[in-house]
Amino acid sequence: MASTTEISVTNIDYPALSPDSRQMKIIEANLGGEAMQESDLIRVKSPLGGATTWNYEVDGNTKSTDELTGVLVGVGKKGVLWPEEDPSDTKPVIVSSDLLVGHRVSDDLGSIDPDVLEKYRIGDRRYDWRAMADGPDFGFGSGRGGSGKRCKESRVLALLGEGEVWPILVSVGAGSLRNIIPFLKRLPCFQHEAVIGLRLEKAKGRGGQPYSQIVPRLVGQISEEQGEVCRRTYADPIKAMFEGSFSARNEE
Repeated sequence: MASTTEISVTNIDYPALSPDSRQMKIIEANLGGEAMQESDLIRVKSPLGGATTWNYEVDGNTKSTDELTGVLVGVGKKGVLWPEEDPSDTKPVIVSSDLLVGHRVSDDLGSIDPDVLEKYRIGDRRYDWRAMADGPDFGFGSGRGGSGKRCKESRVLALLGEGEVWPILVSVGAGSLRNIIPFLKRLPCFQHEAVIGLRLEKAKGRGGQPYSQIVPRLVGQISEEQGEVCRRTYADPIKAMFEGSFSARNEE
């Protein structure tokens, strides 16, 4: 007889996500009828040089920790095509919030061949992002020195820490996607029910340069009841926020 192995997942209680909590009322009051925007939330980036400690600013105070933990209340997809290999002081040419369709936001193409870019146009200032990111012109091998991709792709993880009202946004660059994407697919519950931890370890790129790679782990999960509160209060608004990030960016 074949045996099966069940994965044991720790149940974690988030009192603030109980059906009678004040969480949703506080958020609604503070937003004042406005939609949640990425600029409203604290952004946490991976440190440089292979450091293994997270450091980020919250209302003028620096927080440091070896691991970021919280309920995964949202996952955003980001795609950017810059006019030059060095994007300093430049505006993106194309951005994508789903890694399927890219939207033209600038006519300054820099070193990009307009005829090559035109091959991927599928509508009025709309481009086939998937074909661009997977093809020879902007995909692997098109980056600086024939390494990497000209189309830059990343993820943003929204984490709600225990006892917090607002989630933080953790940027996940290309060097960490090989860890994050499979991890998200293998979660044994809905993303907004998963409590995860994000640590950093020192890694080296193809050129030997050190960088900080994100290593995720499943800490546990909240109950279905608290998960439903989390979905209404955080996951749905944050999903709308990520999907609307192109429109907000285009209006700046």
